[in-house]
Amino acid sequence: MRSPRWSPYNALLLALLQYGSPVAAAPACDRTCLEGLMSAYLAALTEHDPSRLNTTSDVLYTENSQILPLGTGEWKVAGSPGKYRHDFSDPEARQVGTITTITENGVRIIYIARLGLNEDGMINEIETQITRDPGGGARYENMTAPEAVWLEAVPTDKRISRQQLVAQTNKYYTGMQGNDPHGDYSFFDKECNRLEDALQTTNQKSGDPYGHSNDTVFASLGCEAQFQTGFLGFVTKIRARRFPVVDEERQAVLAFATLDHNGTVRTLPEVNGTASPIPPYFDVPRTLQAAEAFRLRDDKLYRIEMTLTEVPYGMRSPFVEEQLSNLTSAGNVTSLPYNCDRRCLHGVVKTVLQAMLTHDPATLPLAKDARYTENGQLIAVGDGLWETLSNVTLPGSDDKYAASFADPRTQTAVYWGMSTEQTTPGVLAMRIRVAAGKLADIEVIDVRAEATGNRGGTMTLMRPPLPVEWDGSPLGELDTVFKEGEASSTAPSLINDYFNGLQNHSSAGVAFAPECLRRDNGQQLNVGCANQLDGQGQNPNGLHNLTTAVRDRRLLIADAEQGVALAVAMVDSPAVSSSPLLLTLQVPSTYMVPQLFKVDDGAIARVEGMVKWMPFGYRSAWGSNLDA
Repeated sequence: MRSPRWSPYNALLLALLQYGSPVAAAPACDRTCLEGLMSAYLAALTEHDPSRLNTTSDVLYTENSQILPLGTGEWKVAGSPGKYRHDFSDPEARQVGTITTITENGVRIIYIARLGLNEDGMINEIETQITRDPGGGARYENMTAPEAVWLEAVPTDKRISRQQLVAQTNKYYTGMQGNDPHGDYSFFDKECNRLEDALQTTNQKSGDPYGHSNDTVFASLGCEAQFQTGFLGFVTKIRARRFPVVDEERQAVLAFATLDHNGTVRTLPEVNGTASPIPPYFDVPRTLQAAEAFRLRDDKLYRIEMTLTEVPYGMRSPFVEEQLSNLTSAGNVTSLPYNCDRRCLHGVVKTVLQAMLTHDPATLPLAKDARYTENGQLIAVGDGLWETLSNVTLPGSDDKYAASFADPRTQTAVYWGMSTEQTTPGVLAMRIRVAAGKLADIEVIDVRAEATGNRGGTMTLMRPPLPVEWDGSPLGELDTVFKEGEASSTAPSLINDYFNGLQNHSSAGVAFAPECLRRDNGQQLNVGCANQLDGQGQNPNGLHNLTTAVRDRRLLIADAEQGVALAVAMVDSPAVSSSPLLLTLQVPSTYMVPQLFKVDDGAIARVEGMVKWMPFGYRSAWGSNLDA
């Protein structure tokens, strides 16, 4: 006879925690059951064994909005779980979430996970957000547990409905977007407090500056008073707002949202006495992914626990079907010649750059449904760089770092040169495709200098250092060999062989000229191209020898008359090694690598490369046109 304390949930929890054979969740999974599933998930993660989980065959697994096969990414590098753990349970929606910490190759980070169950109790969604803030991880560990009020069951007669919980929480995002200082912010409790990465950022009398700003007053204010300053108006749009875990018993909500900062807000309002320039971090378009917990008291926001990480600008959540129709051009009546020759294509490059500098795409002969991407992400024509570009080096000058190339056969032109957004320098690679006298595609890759300066310069939030950083120093003149105009075959197979060599860390089968030289992020090693591909030298190819797949390979142009090719690929670095890793190698990463090639007599003679960090597993909206 079984004990009266036995229940299906006890059996499920015991089986999962002891790593027995996967078992199905009970038809109705209560708080104990859901939190047990989360315990099992975290244990399986740190043991690197997803087979211990009861998942559907098509389980959707994401890390920082990147869709990955379950068992990759953080599953290869996660270490010991931390003491801090803050769970949210929603039996009605079959959802459970947690804010906790783990180690990643020995470094303590903030880890947010959400599990969704299907009607049979199997895990069909695993959403994770990884915030690589060791300081925040340490603060959470010092806290050891959430403030007690988060864990209290609210009497039934004092609760509001789940619909009201979501509606009140959404007011927070509506108020932050654009942050009208005259808005109604009465949805905040008078004693509201907010944590950001375990740091209290309200009612704080430390005098420390807030975030990337130099303002020392903002963090001393309460939640409502902060919104009444309009200080947060640099958040220009908050989209993909989701409230998947509504913990009615505790009157708490675990929400996810995407915060866009388009770079057009240039000053912060007066808080500490004077208006101040926007911090350099917001010189350029940014998208931050937020996981945020809210505890309500009555119908007011009483406690907020927030953590952020950066994703590529315009990145969309895989859990929200955002409309794409508004991301393509409506077209206009102006046109180019139906067949644009070489001179015409070079002119197109200058015309597009000038339109970007004047922030006016309406002047261009855009095709209906013209597509525009930045760093592989589809965004609206006129968004992103169109609003922040302040200077660009135009091609045609012999003493500048700029050039354009053309291929009339494919009606394609490209640009490679220096750019500036507000105060942030960058190297800009751009592809333009003309179809029937209209601009059909504009593809931009912008590698910005973000590593140095006061408080980390404009370094991308929580990204690891690159193997080779560019500090924004002038790059000199673009090597004259790219402009000499010696015709040479630039067959796609030559570029694909190069990417094969980059993937295999071998120059075998790659045609290099004996005198071939390369630069990466403006730095040139005293090692030839073939030797670097073989892994010789420090940070060969601007990367390292632990990279694996080279995918999403794309040949952007093959200008046979100039003997120049421009290509880009994604290079994965899983951060897996049997030996201790350097700081630059500890984080699972994907590098976007635009590469400009000069080809002589069918062999690669020069490579001018840039390296841009992306979240692990990031994919380009354009896919691939070369075989991996």
